[in-house]
Amino acid sequence: MEQFTSLVAARGSITTRAIIWAIGQLRREHATIAGLARQLGTSWKTVWRAIEPELRRLADDESRFENVTTLGVDEHIWHHVDPRKRGPKELTGMVDLTRDKHGKTRARLLDLVPGRSGKAYKDWLHARDSTFRDGVQVAALDPFAGYKSAIDDTLEDAVAVLDAFHVVKLGTAAVDEVRRRVQQDTLGHRGRKGEPLYGIQSILRAGAENLTDKQRARFITAIEAHEAHEEVFGLLR
Repeated sequence: MEQFTSLVAARGSITTRAIIWAIGQLRREHATIAGLARQLGTSWKTVWRAIEPELRRLADDESRFENVTTLGVDEHIWHHVDPRKRGPKELTGMVDLTRDKHGKTRARLLDLVPGRSGKAYKDWLHARDSTFRDGVQVAALDPFAGYKSAIDDTLEDAVAVLDAFHVVKLGTAAVDEVRRRVQQDTLGHRGRKGEPLYGIQSILRAGAENLTDKQRARFITAIEAHEAHEEVFGLLR
């Protein structure tokens, strides 16, 4: 019997095309092996046995580390069960945030390593060659001293910056803290439905350019309801 290995690997039960599709679903659609198995009408083990060799080949391909000038790092919780059953649950992820010639951020996941610590990141950086490390011009991170220490020790020429997500998160938390404090100072209790500042808490988290005319009017009315509310408005200037 003649075998067409370009269509199906030897002793394989899933076509090459299906394997490529499955890996694309894992990468871009946050699919699970169980979900892919249901869609393909087969078992978890059959899908994993088919795609694991290709995933290992891709993981060993160092070409993905080429031309990375902006490198991001963040912690990731992989699961919430006993690590003895499913392996490490705390991971450190590295992402390529380099912009292409059109100004679009690549946002490519480069790697995930066990551990949520500066050492995990530092060890990963040391495992890369000097060409990679010297090419990183900007190193984005979350507000964690361990990651900052790893950058200082291994990416001496890179500029360390907080990533946009955490900048917005910290800014939003500051606005919420002031809003709650002013609410407590003026009314003596936490926010309740129908009260000015409580009614605009979601508006305060939105960008001014995204507000509708109705939302702008609600915001102005809430700020003008009490002179102490100017403190909240002052944070947004």
